[in-house]
Amino acid sequence: MAQEEAEASSAPEVSIKFVYISCNDLDAMRGFYTDLLGMDEWSYRNDDEYAWLVYNCDGFQFMIFPSDYELPVPDDWGMQPGWEGGTLEVPSWSIEVPEDTYAATVAGLAEAGVPTFAAAPQWCQDSYWSFPVRDPMGSTVEVYTVPSERPESTEWPE
Repeated sequence: MAQEEAEASSAPEVSIKFVYISCNDLDAMRGFYTDLLGMDEWSYRNDDEYAWLVYNCDGFQFMIFPSDYELPVPDDWGMQPGWEGGTLEVPSWSIEVPEDTYAATVAGLAEAGVPTFAAAPQWCQDSYWSFPVRDPMGSTVEVYTVPSERPESTEWPE
């Protein structure tokens, strides 16, 4: 046991700190992630010299840059564990929204005409609300919240 603990403590602490993605329209991505989802925008610049959009997510940086050429935008859903329906084997991600702002966030996404996998959030794995949407680049983004207690009904209220 002592040898296992010593080996574990001497192992390097490796982690992913940055993910870089490209897009066709940096301002559209900013509207989606900042305005609709309410993510904490850490840095933004979009002029002829430089362009980037950065979100600081608990020490992890999600960085978006405009592409030099027009990128394809998928019109199907990426596969994700937890819900059925996605068929594309492409990168996708989940974004947790605080429980107290989740309903307003879902309503804002629907009102903005963002493509949604279902008309309303679905109760998944008997533990969280899931609302998969597609960002302006067609990436599947599961917008979810974990309620402080299990709801009486697992049907999303109208």
